[in-house]
Amino acid sequence: MNTSLVDEARAAARGLLALLVGDRGASRYFSFSRAGLAGSFIALLLVTAIELVATAALGGGGMFGALVQQVIVYGAVVGASALYLRQIGRNDALVPFVVTLNWSNAILSLAMLATILLGLTVLSFVFLIAGIVLSINIGRVVMTLRPMQIVLLIIAQAVGLVAALLVLVMLFPPSAEDLAAIAAAARG
Repeated sequence: MNTSLVDEARAAARGLLALLVGDRGASRYFSFSRAGLAGSFIALLLVTAIELVATAALGGGGMFGALVQQVIVYGAVVGASALYLRQIGRNDALVPFVVTLNWSNAILSLAMLATILLGLTVLSFVFLIAGIVLSINIGRVVMTLRPMQIVLLIIAQAVGLVAALLVLVMLFPPSAEDLAAIAAAARG
């Protein structure tokens, strides 16, 4: 079945809404074929490009450094997830995880960018909650993991994120001004 990227995006948006409410049939909105996997990566790359341009336009720094940071964080989350899935003998769940992760990141990133551009940063908390719910329901509904497996998957992803942060600090060490600002914020 040939579908356009726009059709895939519409279906993925419906799938994300279904995942947010815990609908056990949410998987039907995503294509876990090679074409579906490729489409999810294309969507993620397009949104990443939009984010990078918007960040640069708003004076948020260099696009190359931001791209490297996003790639390292993404690679750490997917890599840690792949290692965990391999350990529990569930390699079959990797492609569904990556497809839904890519579409989740793409759609939520666009929504977050829109809210930031509109000055509605107070909604960031809503995106945090949505991200947590999606993480759990992707594991439960799409990957069909048991509750403890979901907990361990999230722990593996957190370990991957910590490793990514260490790599990022080595590649992009904070300046003296950044450290002073962090210390000042910590003191209150």
